[in-house]
Amino acid sequence: MHRFKSSCWVALVALALPLSQSQAQQCVESDGLNVCAIGKAQLKQLDESKLELSNLGDEGTDGAAISLGQATKWTASFVPLSTEDSQRTTFTAVSDGAKISTATSRREGDGRAISATFTGSGADSTYTVRVYLQGELQGEVTGVRNGQTGVLTQARAVNSPPPCRGFRQSVSACYSQCNAAGFGDCSYCDRECEHAVEFQNHRLEAAQIGACEWTLDNQPSTPVVLTDGTTVEADRIVLLEEVRASGSYPYLSFEQILLQASGGTAHLGNQTVVRAE
Repeated sequence: MHRFKSSCWVALVALALPLSQSQAQQCVESDGLNVCAIGKAQLKQLDESKLELSNLGDEGTDGAAISLGQATKWTASFVPLSTEDSQRTTFTAVSDGAKISTATSRREGDGRAISATFTGSGADSTYTVRVYLQGELQGEVTGVRNGQTGVLTQARAVNSPPPCRGFRQSVSACYSQCNAAGFGDCSYCDRECEHAVEFQNHRLEAAQIGACEWTLDNQPSTPVVLTDGTTVEADRIVLLEEVRASGSYPYLSFEQILLQASGGTAHLGNQTVVRAE
């Protein structure tokens, strides 16, 4: 099948992310996907689905490269375990060897600053931020500039139990934490938070063009602040590329996700891929 060029052209060259695994590296198979260490990162298989990434330096350049074949959608659970004030995670999507989009989460105080880069309109690319709670749209801002923070998450109030337990937190540890906090209902411990990150090509049907889209879980839900100053409760954040129809082309697939983080250790798991037809 003929493949079109990506609507998201060359992205953020300054990141200088490695696109090939030509040098000898540690690689493992997880969820049927080949995952190779980037930089000084080390990989450890926790079970057939979950990996531990360790030795993640302060620069945020260490991590993993995930080979997908030809995919139209990738989803995974990812949790950095660092408590450092400056912890940072960057996801990069690669299509035809080009870095087409990034999503970055950076700790700021008790919350996180979320930003994205897209490439459909070069340096003038912009994106839309949409935030949801239990599937319902809570707020939206458009025209966020490339690389600019689109949303700030805030600390969650601790006077009520969350809807789910932490990723990789055991049920017994959650119940102990719940009882220590004095919550009357600890049933949330039976449900694990997804902490999912997702990348896909969002097809703009009216214009028959494609746009990159990142979705980041914000579970348990917290207040989030949009660029217009609006504060709402949200458990899911969507970053959608704004594509101008002129000169844009849909693309059918991407082949790699690069994941880079700082702060020592992180967990990756529950990966799923939708293959290109």
